[in-house]
Amino acid sequence: MQKVPTSEIANRLVSFQHMLWEQKVAATIIRQNADLFYFTGTVQDGVLFVPAIGEPVFFVRRDFERAKEQSPIRPIFPLKSLRELPDRILDNGYEHLNKVGLELDVMPATIYFFFRDKLFPKSEIVDISLLIRQIRMIKSGWEIEMMRKAAAISYKVAEAVPGIFKEGMSQVELSIELERVARKHGHLGLTRTRAWNMDMFFGHILAGADAAAPAYADAPTGGIGTSPSFGQGASFTPIRAHEVISVDTMINYEGYLSDQTRNFCLGEPEDKLKNTYEIVLEMHRGLKKRAFPGVASGELFQWVYDEAEHFNLLNHFLGTEKNRVNFVGHGLGIEVDEFPFIAKGHKTPLSPGMTFAFEPKFIFPNLGIVGLENTYLVTSEGIESLNTFPEELVIL
Repeated sequence: MQKVPTSEIANRLVSFQHMLWEQKVAATIIRQNADLFYFTGTVQDGVLFVPAIGEPVFFVRRDFERAKEQSPIRPIFPLKSLRELPDRILDNGYEHLNKVGLELDVMPATIYFFFRDKLFPKSEIVDISLLIRQIRMIKSGWEIEMMRKAAAISYKVAEAVPGIFKEGMSQVELSIELERVARKHGHLGLTRTRAWNMDMFFGHILAGADAAAPAYADAPTGGIGTSPSFGQGASFTPIRAHEVISVDTMINYEGYLSDQTRNFCLGEPEDKLKNTYEIVLEMHRGLKKRAFPGVASGELFQWVYDEAEHFNLLNHFLGTEKNRVNFVGHGLGIEVDEFPFIAKGHKTPLSPGMTFAFEPKFIFPNLGIVGLENTYLVTSEGIESLNTFPEELVIL
């Protein structure tokens, strides 16, 4: 178990407080687990009070002792009930809070009404989720190191495929064995998403026609899964020779993610899939020539979209016609859907310290899918792939 360094927490809070001051927000309340981890180093059930000026205060409902051990935030106090929060804030010298920020992009309505009507009825409640997402978009050296270690586990998983896979093995059986490899090397098993109703876990191990099933989630691929209660991911269908196996893994190391897709096939795949995969490889090579600080994320999307159209593959790009997504890349760090998005119309300029997954994928109904995904780090000189496993299609 690795603690978030005190300097990391301090730098994040100072930057955030500067943003609050600029926006004239007196204070904010951090409640969501991913944001709590980012600003406190723990996900113990608590409330982080961050004033624009002054010391942040961490109030913990449970478990107080674990929070004290895991988080460098001081002062830290026990909190029996959220109803006590206004008085505890006042006890620490904070009053006249004209504006109180909440994470309104993720906070349930009932909790919002409770904060607005019961806890802070004299304050204006404002949404500070965009500020949080902006500050989390730029990764520190320590965060990048955590993501490199997550990517190293992704390498181990892809490396293990040839020694595990046997013809006739079901998608689920292969997924179980690969997740075993990931967990043994430090994968936490959890994937955090900010979007509502977007459930995810280890990743998607898909092959053949099942792989081309439309995804209910906002993703280019999904698979059919094993139950209507979670209709995505690996199925019980056996994997046959000449089917491309898409090993799309989301690895979580110490809270930080790596998203990687590699492709395998027992024998040669259909020519359509094989030829399309060469185009996917060229798209990644082309990205490396175009993705530099200052380039708008939407420009990169438009370029890759035009490439798919040039090769007459637009009907298969990022989904089928009725299920196509409008992004080819997404930021990630603590959550899988962070900023920036490599998406249609987005104007976010790339900046050093950003990390994003780039995933051009092509879906062929009743046949299968091909796609390559890397997690990229934006540097002052361009982009660097954190995923180092060979990108070529592996023939087993």
